[in-house]
Amino acid sequence: MHRTCVAALGAAVLAVAGCGGSDDAKPASTGDGAPAAARPLTKAQFAAQADAICRAVKRDHKPYADKVDALPRGADLTRVAPLLEATLQRSRRGLARLRALRAPAEDEAALEAYYAAAQRVLEAHAQLADAARANDRPAGNKVARATAALSRDEQRRASAYGLTDCTDVF
Repeated sequence: MHRTCVAALGAAVLAVAGCGGSDDAKPASTGDGAPAAARPLTKAQFAAQADAICRAVKRDHKPYADKVDALPRGADLTRVAPLLEATLQRSRRGLARLRALRAPAEDEAALEAYYAAAQRVLEAHAQLADAARANDRPAGNKVARATAALSRDEQRRASAYGLTDCTDVF
C-alpha cells in the first residue's frame, strides 16, 4: 500500500508542473517599436509560447520526480512533502506565466476555463503536500484519487484549445 501512495505522490510531482525557471517564451518586438506583450498574440503564437512554458516546467519538475522515484520502499511520506512543495511552487509560477501571456480576445473564455481547471489541480496538489507532511497516507490516497478527475479535466481543456505540452503539466 505504501508503494501505491508514493507512486501517486510521485505522479503528482510530475503533474504538479506549471512553472519553469527557464525563459523559453520571451516576448518579442512587433517590429514597429511596440513590445509584443502590448498586443494580443495570435492563437498559434499563444500556443507556441504556452507550450514552451510548459516544457520548461516539465524540465524543472524532473529532478524532483527523480528524487521521489529514488526513495526506498517504505520511506516516510514526510520525505516527499518538500519535493511536492517545491514542485508546487514552480507550478504556481508557471501558471502565472501562462496567465501573463496576451491571449487572443476571442479565446479568453476557453483559456480562463483551462486556467481554472489547472488551479483546481494545483489546489489538490497542495492538499497532497499537506497529507505527505503529516505522513497521512489515507488522506493522500483520497486526494490522489480525486486529483485524477481534476487532471483529466485540465488535460481535456488544454487539448481542446490546441496546447500540446500543457496537457500533462499541472
